[in-house]
Amino acid sequence: IILKFIIQIELFSPTTVVNHNIFRSNAHDAVHASIYYHHIAITMGPPSKPPSSGTRNGNPHHPNNAKILVISHSTAWVLSFLVIMTFCLQMVLFIYHDDFLMKMNSLEKEISDEFSGVYNGAANTEQLMRSDSGLVLDRKNTYSMEPIDILKRAGVDTSSGFQRPVTGGEYRAAVKKKNPSLNQDVVLPSVEDIQALYGSEPRIVGLEQCEAFRAAVPPERRLMGPAGLFNSATNLLNKLLKLNCVNRARKQKPEYSRFIPTGMALQVPWGKHNPITWRLHHEAQLGGVVAGQQVPQTDVLPIVMIKDPITWMSSLCRHPYSARFRHRHLCPNLVPDEKDKGKRPGDKTINVIVRFATKHYGSDPLPGPTNKTFVDYDTILDFWSIWYKQYLDADFPRLMIRFEDLLFHAEETITEVCECGGGTMNSVFRYVEDSAKGQKGPHAGSAGFLASLITYGNRTLRMNETLTTHADVEYFRTHVDQDLMNIFSYSSL
Repeated sequence: IILKFIIQIELFSPTTVVNHNIFRSNAHDAVHASIYYHHIAITMGPPSKPPSSGTRNGNPHHPNNAKILVISHSTAWVLSFLVIMTFCLQMVLFIYHDDFLMKMNSLEKEISDEFSGVYNGAANTEQLMRSDSGLVLDRKNTYSMEPIDILKRAGVDTSSGFQRPVTGGEYRAAVKKKNPSLNQDVVLPSVEDIQALYGSEPRIVGLEQCEAFRAAVPPERRLMGPAGLFNSATNLLNKLLKLNCVNRARKQKPEYSRFIPTGMALQVPWGKHNPITWRLHHEAQLGGVVAGQQVPQTDVLPIVMIKDPITWMSSLCRHPYSARFRHRHLCPNLVPDEKDKGKRPGDKTINVIVRFATKHYGSDPLPGPTNKTFVDYDTILDFWSIWYKQYLDADFPRLMIRFEDLLFHAEETITEVCECGGGTMNSVFRYVEDSAKGQKGPHAGSAGFLASLITYGNRTLRMNETLTTHADVEYFRTHVDQDLMNIFSYSSL
């Protein structure tokens, strides 16, 4: 409207009479007639009577005979200023379009969360609980925990059954047969069993350090990478982050978007399975160096995956990876029994030797007295306790999340992790249905989403069918790290 009006004004003449030809005598043009009345009232005073469509030549107020007197330059300059401001605003919105939409979406989400109050039949309440290790997310169910509802959101079909977790040998033996089938009928765990094992809300440690990480690392340099022991679902975490979270600032910078464009790294650059003391002293073959450029390790926010020690030991029995321990006739086995040759029942423990992938660099001190590749632990339980306690006591920003929350609270957990590292969630949440590890090499026989939900929600299997000897149960009760058990709400035996 402003442009159309200015075009009809000679800007360089102080008193110009402009023929107001924008109006027509058509009676149906009500909008133009309305504008006509307003402008004529300003410059010539109100007409004695409304113009008639039947009289043109004799009526000075008829649209075709109207004259508008421009008193000075002021009107033209004001309108020109408005046009310039409009153009500038359009350019600003064009340049900062993505940031503007992100902020608007964030504002819309905050307003929606503020007023909705209820989502999927559960209250949306959240608070941060203080513990000795920092802040722990304590969020009531934003999404339904009913296994059938979780499977619907993930788009998983349960009609054809599920493949139970098996060892690599069992899987390869089944593949050799014609029409191999490891499927079982689906019997979903109850919400009561799930909550008895893991509580009713996700547990995230380290949220109080998110702001410090974002303040220390520029947005385009921020990376997030999984860390955790073997069988702790680090691959699942990586895939969920890549599917649902993106660092937009990094993606918009060509010098950074060429390497890990989403900001979701495969692992922490010192190696996801290595102890925390390897940080700043070692680099992993995958993730430590990208296209010949070393990733600054302080630019990476470690997302540490922890798993219930009882079910984790059972997984390690099926897929030991680089852990070497005696487990032929019984596993998990923490204390020797009568079948363990060379050891008397109750004599010491079944030790484990773990080979960590390392590559030392720089002149910094080594992580220990010697640069060990093989580390000896008293039992696989002590391996779990020592490894995770070091991350729990870390003095730099890191998050620790439970594997079980990626099954029963995936949306809430991934959202918190993404926002902590400065990322932005995609509009639609996507699950990983099949095994995140694949079925090749040491990953053969790994469980998919449905099998994991059934297996890790099975209270009887966890409580009564994993540690089967009295000596092992007693060793677990007296040697497991109780701080880890309490903070992550893992029920004891």
